[in-house]
Order: sequence, then structure tokens, then C-alpha cells
Amino acid sequence: MDLYPSDTEEAVRAASEAYLRDHIPLNAARLRPDGIWTDMAAMGWFGIALPEDIGGVAMSHGAEALVLAELGRYLAPIGTIAMAVAANVAIATGDQALAMDILAGTRRVALGLTEAGGQLRVLEVRGANMVLVTGDNGASLYDAPVDWTINDCLDPSTSQAIIALPPKARIQTTGSRAANHQRLVAAAFALGCAEAARDMAAGYARVREQFGRPIGSFQGVKHPCADMAVRCSAARAQLLYAALTLDSAREDAAFQIAVAKRLADAAAIGNGRASIQVHGGMGMTDECDAHLVLKRAHLLQFISPVSTAMLLAA
Repeated sequence: MDLYPSDTEEAVRAASEAYLRDHIPLNAARLRPDGIWTDMAAMGWFGIALPEDIGGVAMSHGAEALVLAELGRYLAPIGTIAMAVAANVAIATGDQALAMDILAGTRRVALGLTEAGGQLRVLEVRGANMVLVTGDNGASLYDAPVDWTINDCLDPSTSQAIIALPPKARIQTTGSRAANHQRLVAAAFALGCAEAARDMAAGYARVREQFGRPIGSFQGVKHPCADMAVRCSAARAQLLYAALTLDSAREDAAFQIAVAKRLADAAAIGNGRASIQVHGGMGMTDECDAHLVLKRAHLLQFISPVSTAMLLAA
């Protein structure tokens, strides 16, 4: 099992990062450009591990984790998680036409999180016409209601709605593969958040001066930045290992993916907080983008969450 990306995987990751940097920059996270979903579909991000004959890229879940971590670093739409998982669910149920529509971006899928009382909290609802709900016993795709009320979210780049669970799913799968896949993709997004916070803090520490020196030269700043880098390294290593266990269908895949999600969430939250501290008073303002990363990190904690009991039971 090789944890190092191949030359092809690294080339795809680098191309994705370059596109994100030029077209979906972090400082534009509050207002994404029109046509973003069509562009993301054209980049192949919804079907990295799916066959080419239906519009996928025919690579591994390891490559998918690498690329989606870059999307997470630029706070790409949270609905990307639903799109990537839903395309795989459609293929698993034999609905190739639906999978192709999702991969092309012509069918938009929102992400449903189960709430008490049989309700769903649906994320990324603007423009969506389907809702994905995953669980340890399977996954379901529902047609979206036409009359939902769209509300703002803690993450200002994401819209949400609360709806009743639709009575009938359009397609359903059984088993835990979809849940494991969604947890892996969410972990990749969380790792991206952690790395974004690390880079923002380190970049600011290099240029902000106090007493005639960059603040990054002071122990009170350099040590938190080093801790942020360590959290990212640990989370990235576990994420790539977990992706490989999913690719090889190992028996411990669910456990390794759960560990990856727990580490990535902890890194995203810890780094998000530390980044705001490194930015000082500026970090507490709305103009500084540091708070966007922390808010996204908090939101990701609610997507495929991992409990201590889940880890102990594995």
C-alpha cells in the first residue's frame, strides 16, 4: 500500500488547485460566481472514482481525497459532497442516466442531515432538485420539494432548509458503503479547511511586523503555527490511508475512515481557532476571512459525525 500520490494523481491535484486559485478564490467564498456548478462538473470533480464511459475520471478514492481536500481548502460549495456521493449511489442502483446527469451538473443534489422528529436539515439547497440522505444502513435520493423555505446558514457560503422527510425515495441502496464514502469526502473537505487556516495564519505571520520584526519570529506565534502544521500532517496521512482502505475494500475501512474524519474535524476546528488568534484583533473582524474557515469547520462536524462510541466499537 503506497501512501504517496502517483505522478498522475499529483498532476490532477495540482491542476485542480490552480483552477480553484484562479476561478474560485477563498476571498470570494461569500459570493460564488454564476455557473460554478457547470465549471465544477467540467473539471470532473463529482466523479473522480467513477468510470470514464459515464463521465467520470476513472481514478481512485485516494485521488478523490487529494482533489477534494483542495476544494475544501478553497471553501468550495458544501454540495460537492452530496454530488460526489450521489453519483456513486446512482451507479450502485443501476440508474446510469441519473448518474450522468449528476456528473454533468444538470441534476443538482443537496445534502440532507437527519434531525429529530423525522425532519431533514438540507444544505446547499439553492438550485437543487434532489436531496441525498445517507446512513449506516444505506442511502436514499429524494426529489426535492418545490416549496421549501431557504434560510441562511452559519457558513455564509451555504444555504439551508428544514423539511419533512419525503415519504418515498427515488432510489435507495443498502449497506454502509455510501455512508463511508460520504464520511471520507467530508473528511477531505475538513482537511482542506485545516490547511486553509494554517496557510492564512502562516502567511499573515510572515508579513505582519511588530517591534520591527515579523510576528512569526516570536515563540507565541511560531509555536501555534507549528501545531497547525502538525495537525494537518496527521490528518492528511490518515485521510490518504483511509481512502486506500476503501479502494481495496479492506475490513477495517469503516474504522479508518471514521478516524480520518475525527482527525480532520479536530484539525479544522483547532486550526480555525488558532488562525483567528494569530491574526489578532484583525482576526475578529468580518473583513478578515479567517472566520469563514472556522464556520465551515463547525458545519463539517455535523456531516457524517464520528462519536467516540463508534471508534471504540470498531
